[in-house]
Amino acid sequence: MKNINDSKINPYSSYIYSFPHKKSYREFEKPENIRELWGNGDNSNVSLYIHIPFCTNKCGYCNLMSTTCFSPDRLEQYVDKLIEEIKAYGKPGILGTDKDGARFSSVILGGGTPTVLDTGLMEKLLMSLENYLGIDFEQVFFSMETSPKTLSQEYFLLLKKYHLNRLSIGIQSFYDNELKGIYRNELENDVENALEILFSEESSIEIRNLDLIYGLLGQTAQTWEESLYRVISCKPEEIFIYPLYVREKTKLYENYKADHDLMGQMYENAVKILAENGYIQTSMRNFIAKSMKKELYPDYSCQENKMLGIGCGARSYIGNIHYSGKYAVEDKNINAIIDNYLKEDNFDFAGYGYKLSEEEQKIKYILKSILKITGFDTEDYTERFHSNPLTEFPELERLINEGYLIRDKNRIFPSEKGLKYSDYIGTLFITDEIKRKMEEFME
Repeated sequence: MKNINDSKINPYSSYIYSFPHKKSYREFEKPENIRELWGNGDNSNVSLYIHIPFCTNKCGYCNLMSTTCFSPDRLEQYVDKLIEEIKAYGKPGILGTDKDGARFSSVILGGGTPTVLDTGLMEKLLMSLENYLGIDFEQVFFSMETSPKTLSQEYFLLLKKYHLNRLSIGIQSFYDNELKGIYRNELENDVENALEILFSEESSIEIRNLDLIYGLLGQTAQTWEESLYRVISCKPEEIFIYPLYVREKTKLYENYKADHDLMGQMYENAVKILAENGYIQTSMRNFIAKSMKKELYPDYSCQENKMLGIGCGARSYIGNIHYSGKYAVEDKNINAIIDNYLKEDNFDFAGYGYKLSEEEQKIKYILKSILKITGFDTEDYTERFHSNPLTEFPELERLINEGYLIRDKNRIFPSEKGLKYSDYIGTLFITDEIKRKMEEFME
């Protein structure tokens, strides 16, 4: 492990948003039977994620499974296929309402932009969750992503009808030149209209989240702070700040050069400003209003519990098995994956994914813990894995000694410095096997 105090270390090296990364997924030697995966154990507290892989435009930095290639007919076909997949999991003995303990704790719709579906299709999809999986929207935590252009008052009222708990909007910036620089067609006027809907008195919901990005082309320390103060003035319950990462095969890749020193300054200024305005930092990216402190982490985060993914870009996690459809970044390949999904006639088996070794399960536990201020309890780790994390992973001791992690009795959690370097710290735990598979990945 390198010494992180080295001034050459880049805090914006790699975003560990899932472990292992989907580029490490491969065809299983033998497909996994869905009934055997989900039908034989305790399936309480399952998170449900539904992927809508369509957007009105593709941002210049985006490497997610999304496309702008769609029509009303294609959206309807996609929703109908989602419902077929939902029915497959809702069969008796799998995750249907007949199975004792098959209870969903959260429902998350992401993408892409779920609200590209018209309200009729969205309601058709939500009703299918009630009918085939027994979802009670009054009881689950219901979260959805949207965009400024696709949010309307009519849409918001539909979501409130289904007891929406959290709505997240990617604002990114309040400056048109910065938005155009990332090939975004949702400009300041669209943003203002969406905020008016979301923060009107009659539109109140439990958690309203706004996203911003720092490191944009043409962005200065001053324009970054002005966008941040504009978001704060709305008083959202949650704010995410993302460093701009530009990946291969995205529109910005050839011409963008990051100024990591300026980005570091922007990050530090944001942490200070948000703290002064009553926000608690929970991770490198996430800040919550002090009023939410008692429930620091609502149960909508991927990989915290069992996750069932529905849709061509969704991942599922059950035990040591991760599975999904295939992954791509290039538009032609994404559209081919969607085409294949629309032709799928058998959702009884999972054929593509990753089976975590015992060591990888331990790494997943650590990575999903030490990059949040809540950290993890070493006694809980020992109870789960019958071993000592500090003995197994000397990186933890080094990070503690260098001030990036704090050990307080049985709890290990990131320091202020550790939060800033979260993305780099995450890369220290990736195994050589996963790195190799990621490097060898081909769409």
